[in-house]
Amino acid sequence: MRRRPSVLAPSVLAPLALALLGAGGAGCSSVVWQAPPAQSYALKVPPVRQPDEGAKGQHAGFAEDEQSGGTMSLDKKIAQFAPVKLTTDLTKLPASEKAALDKLIAAAKLMEPIFDRQAYAENPALEKALAADTSEAGRAKLAYFRIMRGPWDRQDHFRPFVGERAHPMGAGFYPTDLTASAWQSYLAAHPGDKAALESLFTVVERQGDKLVAVPYSKAYAAWLGPAAKLLGEAAAATQNPTLKRFLVSRAAAFLNDEYQQSDKDWMDLEGAVEVTIGPYETYEDLLFGLKASFEAFVTVTDPDASQKLAKYKALLPAMEKNLPVPDEVKTTRGRESPIRVVDLVYSAGDARKSVQTIAFNLPNDEVVRKEKGAKKVLLRNVIQTKFDAIMRPIGERILDPSQTALLSSEAFFNETLFHELSHSLGPATVKVDGKDVDVRVAIGPSHSAIEEAKADVMGAYNILFMIKQKQLPDDFRAKLLVSYFAGLFRSVRFGVSEAHGQGSALQVNRFFEEGAATADPATGKLKVDLDKLEASITKLVHDICMLQHAGDRAGVEAMLAKYGVMSPVMKKALDGLGDIPVDLRPIYPAAGETD
Repeated sequence: MRRRPSVLAPSVLAPLALALLGAGGAGCSSVVWQAPPAQSYALKVPPVRQPDEGAKGQHAGFAEDEQSGGTMSLDKKIAQFAPVKLTTDLTKLPASEKAALDKLIAAAKLMEPIFDRQAYAENPALEKALAADTSEAGRAKLAYFRIMRGPWDRQDHFRPFVGERAHPMGAGFYPTDLTASAWQSYLAAHPGDKAALESLFTVVERQGDKLVAVPYSKAYAAWLGPAAKLLGEAAAATQNPTLKRFLVSRAAAFLNDEYQQSDKDWMDLEGAVEVTIGPYETYEDLLFGLKASFEAFVTVTDPDASQKLAKYKALLPAMEKNLPVPDEVKTTRGRESPIRVVDLVYSAGDARKSVQTIAFNLPNDEVVRKEKGAKKVLLRNVIQTKFDAIMRPIGERILDPSQTALLSSEAFFNETLFHELSHSLGPATVKVDGKDVDVRVAIGPSHSAIEEAKADVMGAYNILFMIKQKQLPDDFRAKLLVSYFAGLFRSVRFGVSEAHGQGSALQVNRFFEEGAATADPATGKLKVDLDKLEASITKLVHDICMLQHAGDRAGVEAMLAKYGVMSPVMKKALDGLGDIPVDLRPIYPAAGETD
């Protein structure tokens, strides 16, 4: 699972120190997370529409444009993704690790053509056709196509901007005309094929009147074979035995589709260079939520910053015990759960579509998680850039002036961290016909949105628990609650057709319904009632966990249908954010990228 990609000093890129643990309070330790060196990122915010022009669509920035008489121009949509150079100081890497890093970037680049086809089988042909159109309109379509990873606007309910074809719910994983009812009927009639067809690592093709599961290793052999070779070369270059072990086993998985052992080896990976590469998240599969997309994160770690956060993994059992649910709902998983603070030097595939990730929590395999836990990876240079350029400006724009001073970089970083920790808490499996089934499978396509909402709200709940346990100071409570609430509006701008955006909308609408937040009728500015918000957080954690524990697909879908929508109060708040970037368009100098 990942934290949706996404608020601090008005001066973008000002040097920043994020205090992870505030000083003061009985028994409260003080830890300061130092910002990465200034050269690790550089942001250029392009000029975009000013707020007084007034967005009128589903969310600010992706709306009707009065001046053009139609939908917002592609140039303006492109400008909402601020180009940013992401890197870090690579000069301190030993020659062996720098050589391995270069091979890993080369392997990661091969995830790009795989994901293009997973997002939509016709993407390569469409991109070639768009590239042949050298007109101004053609160049804009191609640029936005590459940001969106296809011809549909991910920020506007997958509305097509190239052609008129509707977005296939099954992306490139299934025949485009396959319906849910036809799928269920076929599985019922062919129970022997069910496991292969539902596998995370197969593409479903129609051959005559049969549905056939094609293993990823075969479907994407043209890229996985060379990627496996490059991982082997990186393994030969590195002097880090844990990296070597993971690369060897992951290269084998690319060729045989057996990923469990390499997931375990990834959990044990520790060193200056760390890579996450393979099929992980199921966000693209909106039809059934079954198929994993290929992606890659190539990073350089900060062992000192990581060590300072290590104490939280020891507190995971206490967090689980403290959840506001009956004991039978609470679970026991592997508690190794390492935490890594890293700087991102390259991303690819599912990790590089429209909205950029700020943190992730992997692997998703519940067998591995039960044995080994899950690793939480915080992309420090991305977090800091988004905070400076997006989060604080949003908070300062939408909040009542009496609460803007409570916006906190510490709270933003901690909410990101505890969001990832919370993915490892709460229900993991449900009983179906006497067998343990992953909650993801039981809930179906709605799982991604409800799980992201759970991690958000449970993250805030667990930070409040840490304050009560004197792991964080008492005065952090107000900063956390206000910053958490404001941060939800950053995510809603991704669109409620996206899992993180819908999960954030669910939270915001619940909080307004319960009086935890209100809008000034005259100004539209939002204000948080701290006590009511804490009570609402607790209630929402309970409600989501109970739905997941029951594997209640209908209940989850009903909750999302009622609350996971763009409500008038949210739309009004977002209408004034047109000059603030929606997200970032990364540029990676370490991979030879210049623009």
